[in-house]
Amino acid sequence: MIGFRNATIAVAILAAAAGLAASGVVATGAAQAQSKKAAKPTALVPFEAERAKERGDRNLIRLNDDITRMSASRVVELPVVDGRMGDHARLEDVEIFFPFGSIVLATAEFHKYRPALVASAAVTPVPDVSADPRYDRVKSFDHQLGKVCASEKLNEHHRVEMRISPERVLSLVHITPAKHQGPTASDNPSYKVVSALEMRFLSFKEPDAERLYRQCQRPAGTKLSQKD
Repeated sequence: MIGFRNATIAVAILAAAAGLAASGVVATGAAQAQSKKAAKPTALVPFEAERAKERGDRNLIRLNDDITRMSASRVVELPVVDGRMGDHARLEDVEIFFPFGSIVLATAEFHKYRPALVASAAVTPVPDVSADPRYDRVKSFDHQLGKVCASEKLNEHHRVEMRISPERVLSLVHITPAKHQGPTASDNPSYKVVSALEMRFLSFKEPDAERLYRQCQRPAGTKLSQKD
């Protein structure tokens, strides 16, 4: 986790991204001004309830929420993306994108195994892997993300799926061979889930999203085209 100094920097950057002044908390006047904005639909970022349960708190983030509603203590890193710092943040196991002060995109990855370090006689630790319990969330994709409404094989080792939840969260799911090797890696691919409420933001990061979304809009009973 980030230290106090970095947490303070995170608060300042996140607040500046939203165009609000902050000194630990959002100023009352700014909060009132924010409440007057036209309300947009919001929805929980996928798997937020599970993350809160793991942490033992109720700090949940929602797509289309103002970034300053999020606790800065959750920020692990403020990465530089495309030469810019201040519109992406990495949390425990999800990265959020907030280009205009609102959280518009969330990206999470699921791998059967994760890197670990095991003790050895050598001076340098020997890299190893351990099972990642969060991979079990893959089993609840249908419930969390909605059922697959379109899919396409981009190449021999890469498939993408479009899912739409009951809350109208759009999720593009990348399915690729396991990122980390392990005893059952060949039977457990890696997943990258990119979610948004608005297609303009999803397609900005994921060019395949709009094409697959159009397939999902076809009349019920129409067979979805796939590239196999």
